[in-house]
Amino acid sequence: MKRLIPTLVLVLVCIGGFWYASSQDFFKEKKPEAPALVTVKKEDVASYTIKNGDTVIEMQQKDGKWAMTKPSPLPLNDYAPGAWVDSFNGAKKEKTVDANPTDLAQFGLDKPKQEFTVNLAGGTANTLSVGDKTAVQGFYYAKFNSSPEVFQLSESTVNALAKQQTDFMEKSPVKLNYEQVRSLTVDWKGQAWTITKTEPDKKSYEAVWKLGDKEFKGADASQFLDKTAFLTSEQPAKRTAEIKGLDKPQLRMEIKEADASAGGKESSSVYVGAVEGDNVWIAKQGGEWAFAIPSASIQELADLSKKEPAKPETPQGEAPKQEAPKEQK
Repeated sequence: MKRLIPTLVLVLVCIGGFWYASSQDFFKEKKPEAPALVTVKKEDVASYTIKNGDTVIEMQQKDGKWAMTKPSPLPLNDYAPGAWVDSFNGAKKEKTVDANPTDLAQFGLDKPKQEFTVNLAGGTANTLSVGDKTAVQGFYYAKFNSSPEVFQLSESTVNALAKQQTDFMEKSPVKLNYEQVRSLTVDWKGQAWTITKTEPDKKSYEAVWKLGDKEFKGADASQFLDKTAFLTSEQPAKRTAEIKGLDKPQLRMEIKEADASAGGKESSSVYVGAVEGDNVWIAKQGGEWAFAIPSASIQELADLSKKEPAKPETPQGEAPKQEAPKEQK
């Protein structure tokens, strides 16, 4: 009997392994992944349209550059226009619902609330129509081009395509290169400060900086640079000419930079802002667009000077600087 125990144990282990493998579908043939509805090359796209209810967004491409023509022009970021084409290429038919329906109204496709159309330079147009949500959570009824077939389309695909106008917009009014910044000045309603990099040959986080006449670590300079660079607008930008008060700004920011790759050539960028309600409309001097930033965010930026930054560590072997004694009155 003792000789049979190892055999029984081995049999039990095999049975357990087979049961586990079966429960994990190891023996089931995986279904092939559904092919994309269409694949278009970005460079071949002349325009695309996003219809979401009564809102229509139209994007046009010319010489590799994108522009928003509807509902109104906006400054665009570098990645969103092209990324939308990638999302369109990623649309897949999850499951056929009805190959030849007699009534599209039952699927909400007689008058689709959402339509996504890509127009190619050669004149070809591809339209993905989206109707009602299906009984199965996470899917919509959809059809493609002139095909009568109704199929399931994942909700994640619809969300990736149903973009809003500001999803394509450049939202940061201020541009700066951390390693090229030599100084940053902020003046908000007379509350002003300047930080200056005193060691231009070092990385921004390694260098010693000054706030007025106080030295501090480069790591602490990042809070000033970050707060400036991360100013973000959630409203559609406006033409600079539409904003009143920029000729007498309540906010002025100046960034001085030096490009080492260009022989240390220095440049200066000035941004001005005018208050309107709870926002400050910020524009680069000579720029085309102005961006709405909450006044509270500008106040937080101005108040950074009130925080005492850490002083840089004294190198070993070097005596710490002594402050001159104050005269007693």
